Amino acid sequence: MSLDVVELLASSHVPLSLGDIAAKLELSKAAVHGVLSNLEARRYVERMPDRQGYRLGHRLWELGLVASESIELPKVAHRYLERLVELSSESSQLSEYCAPGEVVYLDRVDSPNPVRANIHVGRRAPAYCVATGRALLAFQPKSEIDRVCDGPLQSFTKKTIVKPAKLRRELDLVRRRGYSINHGEYRGEIVGIAAPIRDHQGNVIAALSISGPEYRFTVKHAIALAPAVIKAAEAVSREFGQHFLQKRRAG
Repeated sequence: MSLDVVELLASSHVPLSLGDIAAKLELSKAAVHGVLSNLEARRYVERMPDRQGYRLGHRLWELGLVASESIELPKVAHRYLERLVELSSESSQLSEYCAPGEVVYLDRVDSPNPVRANIHVGRRAPAYCVATGRALLAFQPKSEIDRVCDGPLQSFTKKTIVKPAKLRRELDLVRRRGYSINHGEYRGEIVGIAAPIRDHQGNVIAALSISGPEYRFTVKHAIALAPAVIKAAEAVSREFGQHFLQKRRAG
């Protein structure tokens, strides 16, 4: 019902009263009033100054900006993924954090090698045991870090970190050195290295990584590429920040 109210207000060129909304949706005023009260409290709708009608609220505009970032970011990051593949001959990925405790892959450039890490755009993975996931989880609010670390933490391989204290130490290490390493913790024999991407305010919004089979892409090799991964993430951060500010000024 909440989405019905939001979509109705979005389709109207003028504010709608409680009675208007109830009539158009064929619902009781009491039911609509409860929905509007909840939406108003969360800033999805707002009442007009004369309190005689409702319109969409600023929270939807804020969410629209977030959605816009998710759409535009892969466009900015793609060529940096390509450069990392050229440099490493391994696959490169772009991910963002999505609660509860997961990452979703937004873009990917495949390794030219026939044997490669099997990762698909649009798929999700547990944040605590993949490289981009830890690069993102390390910078989430304390409440989210606590929620994930306190588990339960599922073991996917013999190397998966399932002890909360050890995971917290790993996240501390990510924050100190600026990159994360995954050594076969989600998919056996796959090594990954990732660094966080920040927005124009310095908030971590995504991460990019290089990943490949351990027989070819060792942890030692991954760590040697850490400066390049961090540099690419910083370049995406700068370019995306500039793009966002220019778009906001133009709007």
